[in-house]
Amino acid sequence: MTRLNRLIFTFCMVLLVGWQTDVASQPHQSSWQLAQRKWQPVPPRREDRGAIKVVWLQGTPYEKGYQHGKFLRNEIASLGPEVMQALRFAGRGLGLGRLAMQRSFPEVVEECRGLADATKDIGFTMDSCMMVAFGDVYQELFLYSLPSMLFYSGCSSFVVSGNATRDGRLYHGFTFDQNKKPIDYWVEHPTVFVRQPKDGIPHVYVAMPGAVWGDNGMNVEGIAVSIDAAHLQSIDGISLQGGSNVQVMARVLNQACNFDQAKTLMGTWQRMRGNIITISDGKSRQAGVFELTGREMAVRRLDEQGTLYATNHYVAPEMTGQGSTPGQSSLLRYKRYTQLLEPQGAYSLYGTIDPGVMVKKILRDRTNPDTLQKSPLSVFDDDASIGGNGSLRQGVYDPEKLLFWVAGGKVPVPENPFVCFSLGAMLGLPNAASCESPAIE
Repeated sequence: MTRLNRLIFTFCMVLLVGWQTDVASQPHQSSWQLAQRKWQPVPPRREDRGAIKVVWLQGTPYEKGYQHGKFLRNEIASLGPEVMQALRFAGRGLGLGRLAMQRSFPEVVEECRGLADATKDIGFTMDSCMMVAFGDVYQELFLYSLPSMLFYSGCSSFVVSGNATRDGRLYHGFTFDQNKKPIDYWVEHPTVFVRQPKDGIPHVYVAMPGAVWGDNGMNVEGIAVSIDAAHLQSIDGISLQGGSNVQVMARVLNQACNFDQAKTLMGTWQRMRGNIITISDGKSRQAGVFELTGREMAVRRLDEQGTLYATNHYVAPEMTGQGSTPGQSSLLRYKRYTQLLEPQGAYSLYGTIDPGVMVKKILRDRTNPDTLQKSPLSVFDDDASIGGNGSLRQGVYDPEKLLFWVAGGKVPVPENPFVCFSLGAMLGLPNAASCESPAIE
């Protein structure tokens, strides 16, 4: 059977097999929920901090979706008629919106209903929202034949703690990359969503208008997550019972109080595609890189040296032969992390790392680890360095203090100020940590 025929066969089977979403669907009772009974959610609103939009959402999934559409209506409209039409055609004309509804968590579907009700007059319908909500799966099934706003390529994550850091605390960094050329919609509209669910743990994620999930985020229990694209060796690695990885990440932020709970949640649901997801716990200072196929999951844990990192290929021995052949870009960036993070690394920053060092010397690093040549800032994607791999957005999480820094704006994105946010202060929590300065320049 040819690859195309196998793809068509698999897609047809997917339409026939439903994803079981009722297993472990009830939120865990979190220690935060028990301790914060007197806390009142912050009213929904929007603020802009330079290039970064900040939106507070609160209530039921439908209410959060409607608020999302109300506050970011103009940004979603800027997608333009061609992208809107393509999303509607793929969603309704090809039946992909219906498939996404069948395979998505109920709260995701309801949030899309709210978002669509607030934006359907500008052409962003329920089918459009579900296409984006299930976009990570469609990336794998259809590669780049659907609108580019759904897709990302590249990305990397790293966690440092203990002896690796200046103060012994845990920090989690990420870079969200796109190859070849920037996606204007992502670059122009970096958005911080402060989510206050009716039943769940308040959390934040950084994404784009129109997306009901984030590719990275942090909750008030000190759990941080980020994702790096990875592809399977063959389509046989997908699961016909599976769903969306980014939706599972959203479940982790909504329900996990500690690393063990996050690991349990990650293993609860099958996935249609492979990916690499990094999860850290600021309170216990644990972290893991979850290397995923549709059915398999391997976890690389933060080691005694306090370093852990991932690009776009599988490293865990259990995953040998599961992923596609590693690209040169992924291998080079992984090697550069080794040079910068490990105590024996050729250009090691070990023992000195803090958020400032993460920004200035790691996330902005544009050095090819083999040639030691630095790519000029005029190059968007050099396919060889951490800071030059087509970054659309970068950030750092301090999950113990609930602080985070986000770079967004004009290309090259890493050269923009990393704006500091305090999740505790944004939620009005008592004794919330504050930013020492507005941004890391």
